[in-house]
Amino acid sequence: MQPTLDSIRHVFFEAMASGWAQDVQLTTISGFPGSKAISFALGEFRLIDCYMVTPHSEKSAGVTTIWHLDQPVWIMHYGGWYAKLAIPFLKACLHRAYVEERHFYGGRGPDFVRDERFVYVNRIERNDFGDFAGEERIFDLSEQCFGYHWYRGMSLTNSR
Repeated sequence: MQPTLDSIRHVFFEAMASGWAQDVQLTTISGFPGSKAISFALGEFRLIDCYMVTPHSEKSAGVTTIWHLDQPVWIMHYGGWYAKLAIPFLKACLHRAYVEERHFYGGRGPDFVRDERFVYVNRIERNDFGDFAGEERIFDLSEQCFGYHWYRGMSLTNSR
């Protein structure tokens, strides 16, 4: 039986709340040098969030995939760059969306977050859990960019 989009969404939030929004142990994926990954399992579901980095730049790109009974059912691709000093703020924005609000903002953080040093802006083009796209950016208060990621994804099922 095909899972519902609501059940896939539930797995996404459970995995994200225990993943990037927290400080967790990252693994690598054999055969993918430079990879960093978080794995999560819940019942018949499995999620792997894997991204690639290189010591030659601050760029990264990744993919989050959810499987149900070993069949892929949902996917998100993302890429861009972040200055290292902006990453704790990025994680705080993701924690707010995934853990505190449990709200889907195109797969990333809230529309807008500001603290004493940085501003996070998420420009969402499409915001349906089954079909989404957008771009997030972090600026300092003088509007200097400290990084961005584009993202897009979709359900691989026909369920609603």
